[in-house]
Amino acid sequence: MPEQVVINSIEFALNGESLSGSVAVANLSRLQDLLFSSSGTLEYTLTGKRGENDKLFLVCAVKGMLQLRCQRCLGTLAFPVDLDSELELIEDEQVFPALVNEDELTDAIKVDPNMDVLALVEDEVLLGLPMVPTHASGDCKTGDDFGQAKTDKQNAFSALAALKTKDLRKN
Repeated sequence: MPEQVVINSIEFALNGESLSGSVAVANLSRLQDLLFSSSGTLEYTLTGKRGENDKLFLVCAVKGMLQLRCQRCLGTLAFPVDLDSELELIEDEQVFPALVNEDELTDAIKVDPNMDVLALVEDEVLLGLPMVPTHASGDCKTGDDFGQAKTDKQNAFSALAALKTKDLRKN
């Protein structure tokens, strides 16, 4: 069980603090169902900063490698993680809808006096994953390209049509 890293998000951002560490992929429980293998570690850096109009931000950077399951061949898919997220700290949940279209590069999170840093890192990794992880076309180990129709095989319906016309000629 990993040691829990907890910060007061407002104080962390106000003081411009920085925190770096690593977490074993095996310790990120919500990620496990998406993985082919839970080996490896992810390196993270969390930095607090004050922006324009005294807005407070957390900047989360995560780097590493995940072994995802390709949804085409079900084999291993090496997926490099290289995330940089800027998260504005919001005290009032009513402000969230107003922020949606304001800045597409910045997300917002609620202020938390007991913020679990590893849960935040896991959230950012989950948000950075592809919806359907697959190898590039032609790279799957099965040799079949499931999305492409085979032109050299005879269509089953045309084979049935040929049988039908054959039966009609006999009668």
